[in-house]
Amino acid sequence: MSGIGVIDIITIILLGICVLLALIPFMPGTPIIFGIMLIYAFIDGFQQITLPFLAIMLVITIFSTFIDNIVSWLGAKRYGGSRAGLWGAFLGGIIGVLINPLLGILSGPFMGAIVAELVVSHRQFNDAVKVGVGTIIGVFGGAILKLIISLFMVVAFVMQIY
Repeated sequence: MSGIGVIDIITIILLGICVLLALIPFMPGTPIIFGIMLIYAFIDGFQQITLPFLAIMLVITIFSTFIDNIVSWLGAKRYGGSRAGLWGAFLGGIIGVLINPLLGILSGPFMGAIVAELVVSHRQFNDAVKVGVGTIIGVFGGAILKLIISLFMVVAFVMQIY
């Protein structure tokens, strides 16, 4: 075990920023964390960060990229969303983030689910709003899961280095 170098300090600061990014749905916090690990591995000559470790982190990274969509779909489904409502939440989330990244994170899936439930599934307004609320709960759940995964990746990385 060697002392902390400048690269180590910069890496840890960058990883901390990535954990904060993981709080924002649709932000690629875990792929960025993986990228930092990969760069560190190359710089270090794969001495501390090994290929098997990177393979495990890659699987976790791939899984985490789908968390936002999976969990918001589950939230809509749990609150009675139809297939149209689930697709509406998904598409609304993408469109919402493109229009306004800050507000679109929540309003896109919410509005998308409501519109799809009303227009395509011909649901009552109250039922459609219930599905919209489920998508927001799902988005928050996804953000929490991504945060946990990001923290796990950072802790595993730091433990691997030291």
